[in-house]
Amino acid sequence: MPFTFTRRELIQMASAFVAAAGLDSVEEAKAAGSSSVSVTDLRCEYRVDPLGIDTDAPRLSWRLVDPAGRRGQRQTAYRILVASTPARLAAEKGDAWDSGRVRSDQSLNIPYAGLKLRSSSICFWKVMVWDRDGKPSLWSAPARFALGLLAKTDWSGNWIGMASAAETDCPWLRKTFMIEDDPEIGLAHVGSIGFHELTVNGQKVDDRVLSPNVSNLQSRALTVTYDIKPYLKRGKNVVAIWLAPGWSVFRDGNPNVDFHVKKKPLCIAQILFGPDQNRMTKVGSDPSWRCSLSSTRHLGRWQNSDFGGDHVDAAKEAPGWNDVTFDDAAWEPATIYDPGLILSPDLAEPNRKCDTIPAAKVEQVGPRKYRFTMAKLYTGWIEIKLSGSPGSMVTIMASSLPERDVEYNQLNQFVLGSEGAGTFCNRFSYHEVKYVTVDGIDTAPAMAYCVGYRISNDRKRIGSFDCSNRLLKQIYDTTINTYVNLTTGGMTVDCPHRERLGYGGDGHTSLEIALDSFESAAFFSKWAQDWVNVQKPDGDIYHTAPTMGGGGGPAWGGFVVVMPWETYAATGDCRILEKTYPTAQKWLAFLDAHTGADGLLSLPGQWYFLGDWVTPHGSEESTSPEALLFNNCYFLYVSRLAAQIAAVLGLPREEHLARVKSLRQAINQRFFRADLHCYLDTRETHCVMPLVSGAVPEEEVVNLLKTLEHEILTTQKGHLDTGLHGTYFMTKYLAEASRSDLVFTWATQITFPGYGDLLAKGYETWSESWGGSASRMHGCLNGIGGWFQRGLAGIRPDPAYPGFKQFTIQPAIVGDLTWVQCSHKSPYGVITSNWKRDGTNIELEIAIPPNTTATVHIPAPDPGSVSESGRPANRAPGVKFRKMENGAAVWEVESGTYQFRSIISA
Repeated sequence: MPFTFTRRELIQMASAFVAAAGLDSVEEAKAAGSSSVSVTDLRCEYRVDPLGIDTDAPRLSWRLVDPAGRRGQRQTAYRILVASTPARLAAEKGDAWDSGRVRSDQSLNIPYAGLKLRSSSICFWKVMVWDRDGKPSLWSAPARFALGLLAKTDWSGNWIGMASAAETDCPWLRKTFMIEDDPEIGLAHVGSIGFHELTVNGQKVDDRVLSPNVSNLQSRALTVTYDIKPYLKRGKNVVAIWLAPGWSVFRDGNPNVDFHVKKKPLCIAQILFGPDQNRMTKVGSDPSWRCSLSSTRHLGRWQNSDFGGDHVDAAKEAPGWNDVTFDDAAWEPATIYDPGLILSPDLAEPNRKCDTIPAAKVEQVGPRKYRFTMAKLYTGWIEIKLSGSPGSMVTIMASSLPERDVEYNQLNQFVLGSEGAGTFCNRFSYHEVKYVTVDGIDTAPAMAYCVGYRISNDRKRIGSFDCSNRLLKQIYDTTINTYVNLTTGGMTVDCPHRERLGYGGDGHTSLEIALDSFESAAFFSKWAQDWVNVQKPDGDIYHTAPTMGGGGGPAWGGFVVVMPWETYAATGDCRILEKTYPTAQKWLAFLDAHTGADGLLSLPGQWYFLGDWVTPHGSEESTSPEALLFNNCYFLYVSRLAAQIAAVLGLPREEHLARVKSLRQAINQRFFRADLHCYLDTRETHCVMPLVSGAVPEEEVVNLLKTLEHEILTTQKGHLDTGLHGTYFMTKYLAEASRSDLVFTWATQITFPGYGDLLAKGYETWSESWGGSASRMHGCLNGIGGWFQRGLAGIRPDPAYPGFKQFTIQPAIVGDLTWVQCSHKSPYGVITSNWKRDGTNIELEIAIPPNTTATVHIPAPDPGSVSESGRPANRAPGVKFRKMENGAAVWEVESGTYQFRSIISA
């Protein structure tokens, strides 16, 4: 439940600055010279009002908005107040921290530096700033954050479970307790092995589902902190938890551990309530809690090709089982367990019902058997009204293919109660769904009886894109749709129905579309920890995280280097580098140990050294020379990134630079062909990987790029010939090298191999391969995702000024495009890049958020050909000409909105 202030407190808050200035009203304060700038969107650790923060020095951020639209608007100072109560904050009493006026333009990730915070602390905070002219803003609206339990010793609760429950059971647990007075504070810290739902006095506490997110249950379980004050009351109360096995039964993720401890749903809980933070009563999980089997158990093995579903027996429902009036005397006492796991707060966005999908068609396909065709393919739940003979069982099956009732054992069962009617809805499982087949009902169901819910990490959308080419817009939308349907549980998986693993290779392909289009800092920080947790003792890293399994190669485990760096560049999160760099360093040392006398890396095993995967001509197997070239280029690529990360962290980077030098020499000696200006051969992946990795000598870059161009335009007749990795890296390199014309060529092909071909065949999400496949939802082909914002609109972060403090706008005027519209909500505010062309006229409308600057590239023969808002650009306020580069005038632009116009040759 979001935190709210009373009207009285808000009035006090708004009057705080006025009173301090000795003025009579907010209006008078403005008239006296306060800034037009307002402070909005307060964040703690990138989240709005987060609960369960895992550090006593959380980072605070905000954005500036200037309704007056003044160019060059920026922050020159700030003041942060942090208080222990809303009343103290409203009265400007920062009893936890008053930063005072700090001269700084920093508004992103300012560490809390007040009184030491303890576990379960709740803090309320606000900010005011001084603008470019030294004028103060009004105080921001209030925000809050709460800490989790920071140390194992802070937990008074124990891990508990139901001893008699089987591995697949979903037990109920409950605890009653008394509260003498109406509590002013109420928190619940709940961790679980498997999924849990929390209710207090019969009410579900919030709308998250499949909680917590997925972790590596060999070492770590995640906890969720809930605000339960609105649900508590004076007198008798009951806290109830519904557990489910979920990933706890995933065997590949839990090798060599006690089956009866880690493969049984368990929970740990600590309930706190009281009149204030200094007088809190604790109720911890222990044997006094009561347990019972619920009406639900899991079907299937929760393994590759058999993730199963829910079995619900309506006859076993116990109305009021989570209410205070329920008699639990016959229930089993809870049993204490000790799984020995690290407990960490789950700070990624929770899973929620993000979309509702209606049925578009229903038809009878057999005796007592009906099939619903859903309006679109999605990942998530099925809800359906059912009727039949009392006690009979109805089977509800999910498939993405019309010719199959069920795929990969995605099936559910519902046993009808005494009334012969009921509603089934998934609770602790999910599916990939296009067709829902219902077997065992007596009467034809109405189409409205079946509805779907897309389940995904509920991350706010921060990016948008549109353009004049409808095919490109459809490709963008399909990539977005593929991504959100693959992202559940705090990881992005290869597919939701067959393997459901967080592959690092697939993670690469979706990296830019994630960072450009969705709030991602908290999500990737969580996933980064998972990659740290799957490192082996010898330094190697599994190909998937947090659940371990599957095959791959260095370009799968190397996600632990690439993802933190790209996240840092886009969000400004330096802690993700601090968290992952030691792991990355050990992994690179592992690869060093497998480098031969020729200076090249080679790993043994069929599934440990794969190259480019699912290309139109096949995949590059581990023993092939193609894989040897690919993996050594990738090794060079991540070594260069590691050197940059070390520099950011102020750590030595000589070992990485030495490796870079050695690898460049070895790659060129083994693979470079001077006669053809290529490496190994002229295939697209083999051209782009030496380029993107920096292996190519400077004097050969132009030649190799010409080879790549010839390969795309002539040999492949305008098509791509790349797979999972090649498509991602070719898109990335060509966008950054200002060759979006080549991307446009292969992106707009409507024959095999290409995105247009798949769309013409009816795919709603990208399939596993260019030829299409029975697996109709995969991330292998998402690599084009970064091109729309970073290539066509040209909005790109600058790692030297992370989080878009300074950034680039370099639009690509290519192909038959006549206009592009794009926006990105950066940590500092919304950036827009909208361009259109009419013959030789180019118009570019941009918005630069307060407190930032941009380097803007405008196609033009010379700077004199560029105007801004109807005047010569070199005389426009906030604009400075820097240079001509690659047929564009380059300008340094301060914050504000601008309308540039240029004339280019026909």
